[in-house]
Amino acid sequence: MYGDGSSVLWAKTQLLTIDFASATKESADENALNEFSNLFVRQYHYIKLTEFILFVARFKLGRYGKFYGYFDTITIGEAFRKFLKERSDELDIIIRKRNNQAQEQRQVPVERNHQPPDDLRAKLKLR
Repeated sequence: MYGDGSSVLWAKTQLLTIDFASATKESADENALNEFSNLFVRQYHYIKLTEFILFVARFKLGRYGKFYGYFDTITIGEAFRKFLKERSDELDIIIRKRNNQAQEQRQVPVERNHQPPDDLRAKLKLR
């Protein structure tokens, strides 16, 4: 709906929030950030915005390391690959849990209101 330009700008804005939150001596290089944002959007076009926001939040919390002196797009790329691994593991857990719940629901015992015929009742001495 909005095109690649909007996606690139949005990704760049989120990456800048990482830059602002980090205590680096030098800010992100504008050209490097533009190029990285373009590459990122094209490479990871399947990632939802909410997932990218989660990555940014986790990065800011130090979950994937930190910058040493300057904003580094390679560090961001490596951190995002770690995030993708975590994402995959978390999705596997969710899918497995849903599959187990569905299987448990299918295995619920069926109540039967079956009465044996009278002649069988007599043989079994049931009343």
